[in-house]
Amino acid sequence: MNNTRTRFSKWGLPILTVQQLVLLAVLIALSFLLGRLSITTQILRISFVFLASSLMGKWFGPIWTMLVMVLSDFIKVSFFSGGTWSPVMAVGVALSGLIYGAFFFRERKEEKLSWWTIALAVLAITLIVNLLINTAAIMILYASHRSWSVFMGMLSPRLIKSVIFYPIQLVLTYWVLNNPAVLDLSKRFF
Repeated sequence: MNNTRTRFSKWGLPILTVQQLVLLAVLIALSFLLGRLSITTQILRISFVFLASSLMGKWFGPIWTMLVMVLSDFIKVSFFSGGTWSPVMAVGVALSGLIYGAFFFRERKEEKLSWWTIALAVLAITLIVNLLINTAAIMILYASHRSWSVFMGMLSPRLIKSVIFYPIQLVLTYWVLNNPAVLDLSKRFF
């Protein structure tokens, strides 16, 4: 392994092989598919896209995961949902990619991740991204009046959803990231 590859790997920006690029493309497609199966209202969104994002973070690190998630979000919103892409919402997407990569990326990809690591990552995503950043972004984009009371009014149903969905996301993330098939793919591609 040359010195350049080692230096970039520590930052989570490894030079990707063709097989790794194909795997990344499959994860992007999985992300699109899981996003289509989501339940969405103006305030709430229940989705399992976090599974594909977690795998990206485990295999490709924080920088690749952030870049791919933002690009995927742009493509998904601009071309498939008929909406308008918003850089305000992209802040949460970018931060999610950084968090997934920072918590899940390991030099030895076949290592199992601990419950604590996954619990902290899911908690950080839930509190910082889902509750704070995304709620503020929704208020900025959709509320005619912006105030603390409007933010709290939008936060209430999102908080209930987060309390219910946190253990589900925790168990599913742990199961997917430490699944023998995923660990086997880690050995074969990385």
